[in-house]
Amino acid sequence: MTAVRGRALVAGVPLGEPDADGGPGRTWGLPPDLVDALQEWARIAAAVPAGRRSAAELDPSTGRAADTTADTTADTTADTVSRRGRQLAARLSVELAAPVDYRDPVTGHRVALRAVTRTPYPPPVPPLPRNGNGHAAGPAPHPVVEGGEPSAVTAAAEPTPWGVGLTLAVLVAGVVLLANLALAAPLITGLGPLGLLVDAAVVAGLVPALWLNRHVPTWRWAVYGTFAGTGTALVFLAVAAF
Repeated sequence: MTAVRGRALVAGVPLGEPDADGGPGRTWGLPPDLVDALQEWARIAAAVPAGRRSAAELDPSTGRAADTTADTTADTTADTVSRRGRQLAARLSVELAAPVDYRDPVTGHRVALRAVTRTPYPPPVPPLPRNGNGHAAGPAPHPVVEGGEPSAVTAAAEPTPWGVGLTLAVLVAGVVLLANLALAAPLITGLGPLGLLVDAAVVAGLVPALWLNRHVPTWRWAVYGTFAGTGTALVFLAVAAF
């Protein structure tokens, strides 16, 4: 997500309805208020000079600190645009339920956000690196690492652990499958299809709690495994019941 020439871009496509002459544009199914907020943010960002630096730059003609009184408002606006952009990127990630790579239109700095969720706790949006004078720093080709510890940007860009995650999901699916078959088999034997309905009702009661945790790191893999194991168990039980 970024802004170019007063237009918000999502996945490289201008955000908004297609132009009357067939020009590019796409809303991505986003809420109208978010689309309007992104477009307003992009228009404001276009009015801010790109690559704002510290207010303490030297005057090239005198070698002394330049008079930056007139630039104070511009610097404040640039910081506001950067902060607002990171907030909108987090909300965009919520709506799309997907990671968002945010490129600040003022400084050119990139912030990678993992999938942000409303529940139970959205991860914090990484701030832009700042120089010693408290102003947003310029473009950074690589995330900053201090003292050997990953920075906030590095942590946010951490790749998805597919190997470990899928292994956990498979183990949980196996345990849930065996537990469901062991507990529901007597119901199916004694009640037939009615026992299957009882088991399905019990399982349905667990779905809301599991659904709320489908985007929580670590727990999401257990949720996926639970869904897979429960669904497979219901198939076997249905075959046995009928």
